[in-house]
Amino acid sequence: MRVILVLYLRNALSYSENDAITIYHIFCFFRYLLPVFGAILADVYIGKYKTIIFSSTVHATGTVIIALAATPWIISSRVFSLSGLTLAAIGSGLLRPCVNPFGGEQFVLPQQAKQLANFFAIFYFMINVAALTACITTPVLRQDFKCFGQESCWPLAFGVPALLTFIALGLFVSGKPWYRMQQPKGNVLLDTMKCISYALRKKLSSSDGTEKPSHWLEYAKDKFDQQLLKDIREVFRVVPMYIPVPIYWALANQQGSTWVFQASKMDGAVGNWFVIKPDQLGTLNPLLCILFIPLFQWCVYPALAKIGIKRPLQFINIGAALCALAFLISSYVEYKLEPSYAQLPAPGQGQLRIFNGFPCQVELDPPISGRNFIAPLGSLQWTDIPVNGSRSISETFVLNSGLPCRKIPMLKNWTTDIQIFEEQSVSYVLSNRDGAAEVQRAPGFDEVSKSLTNMPRLRVIYNIAGTLVLKNQYDDEFKFQLQAEDLVTELMEVYSGRYRVSFQNEEILSDILVESGGVFTLVVQKVHSKIVGNLHVITPPGTLHIFWAIPQIFVVSVAEIFFSVTYISFTFTQAPDRMKSIMSSVLNISVSLADVLVVFISAAKFFKSRTHQFLFFTGLMLFDVILLLILSVRYKYRETSCLDEASPPETDAQSRQTTEGENNMRSTQDG
Repeated sequence: MRVILVLYLRNALSYSENDAITIYHIFCFFRYLLPVFGAILADVYIGKYKTIIFSSTVHATGTVIIALAATPWIISSRVFSLSGLTLAAIGSGLLRPCVNPFGGEQFVLPQQAKQLANFFAIFYFMINVAALTACITTPVLRQDFKCFGQESCWPLAFGVPALLTFIALGLFVSGKPWYRMQQPKGNVLLDTMKCISYALRKKLSSSDGTEKPSHWLEYAKDKFDQQLLKDIREVFRVVPMYIPVPIYWALANQQGSTWVFQASKMDGAVGNWFVIKPDQLGTLNPLLCILFIPLFQWCVYPALAKIGIKRPLQFINIGAALCALAFLISSYVEYKLEPSYAQLPAPGQGQLRIFNGFPCQVELDPPISGRNFIAPLGSLQWTDIPVNGSRSISETFVLNSGLPCRKIPMLKNWTTDIQIFEEQSVSYVLSNRDGAAEVQRAPGFDEVSKSLTNMPRLRVIYNIAGTLVLKNQYDDEFKFQLQAEDLVTELMEVYSGRYRVSFQNEEILSDILVESGGVFTLVVQKVHSKIVGNLHVITPPGTLHIFWAIPQIFVVSVAEIFFSVTYISFTFTQAPDRMKSIMSSVLNISVSLADVLVVFISAAKFFKSRTHQFLFFTGLMLFDVILLLILSVRYKYRETSCLDEASPPETDAQSRQTTEGENNMRSTQDG
């Protein structure tokens, strides 16, 4: 579901990009915070089996509500969508800590240790296969299928995953007679919290004259066993190493939000074959991770070990630096994209466009902002004229009497008032109507923003009546019905390509180029006995190809192997055996704090430019690298043989049970 979530929030629910990013990361925040409570629910109260059934049902129900909210039947689409999203987040978060341990409980150790290891390997592989499948098919369901008269079929894109979840749940329940069920035994996280709380209370209530213990946790030794106190101290020793984690995930999690929006403004056409959808770029990360994990085990880690890089914290620092590099690359891509972004009318300013429908030059008197000539069939566009409320300009237009306008029977100059409005865009056209030259204003205000699907948008300004046909090199046709009483058509989304323009089977223009992401105005005018026309660019197309997003995804995927996978293995090897669930909770909380950071920066709107925002995150990650270096220098490893290996992942079955499912923190395990 996350594959298309930000696009659904922006395109279907009409949230701004910043608001969509905020909602997306709030959703992710709860998905990573709630596993702590899911573990408590399973370990203390109802067991893992019932928790899986409950959470899966809640998640699927939430997805169904979103699918229904995307249909025309629901009036309050936003309310229903956010309600469904809340249920999906709750179900996903509660489910996360239960699936892997429940699978592990089906094996008898140590007799079936090998089978357990194989189970987790297959499970991890299937998670990535599911992620790949979702990234490929969900965008296809969204855009390539039409339903309810809409260009995108959001109900299908959300409904199919919901249906599959219910089917999977049914299959899971059908296997109950063969499951090994374990009753809730208590949760070490709760015991740890009780111990810490008790020790703090006794410390605060102790008198100054009493003998102070060597460590404040010793205040709890009268109620809790010494081994628990020792284990908690070990956890406190490792927890500071989690301080850099939120900043890393604040960047990595934006692959599903800001990077999707960035890709949505790029050209995804691949020759004449197909178009890559922006949400399909998410395919690359799980695919690269599948390829990189064995590559790193067999090649990269041994090679690094030969030059002295073999400690987990060294790998983690490399990953952090690569994550900063990925965002530096994304900031450069954004910088190259920004010139093609729509320049919207700003407060205190208005926009004016004057289209010349004549095949001869027109002079403006007085000049507007220093510009006084409009080329034959050309246009002048002003995007920042100072306006307070509204403004009127008396303008004289002088038509060049030379060829090819010499024989046109009309006045060669005329005066009219040009109206400009604050925070609006208006268009005027120099036209020949009933044998007289005149300046006409296009009704309403211009729409200059790009299509949310990055398809070209085109309108026609005309003085004729009939059917205008645009036909591209792939034989796709778009027809505009030109009504005599109108002056301009509505904006229509068309395919990118080269078009031939004809009116009533008469060719007007033989080759016009319409590119992805652009907003265009086609001016078609009958002058004397001839129909002439020209295409004008209102908002530049996004000519940067979507393949330019691949380098940053490649680098951040390498960073994930170095940072995320190694971090999980490192922290669990550094914690006592029965504290591994504590470390899992700390990890999930750290990732959830990353989403809080993104929400804060996005909601605060510190940056007018996304380039500056990406550069800020780059700098923040460099600070994180420095922090990691300081923590690494000060850190002392626990004495364990696995730390001396060049390969960071765990090898024993018990550690696999705790960590294997976490290695893909953004998998489709949660939908």
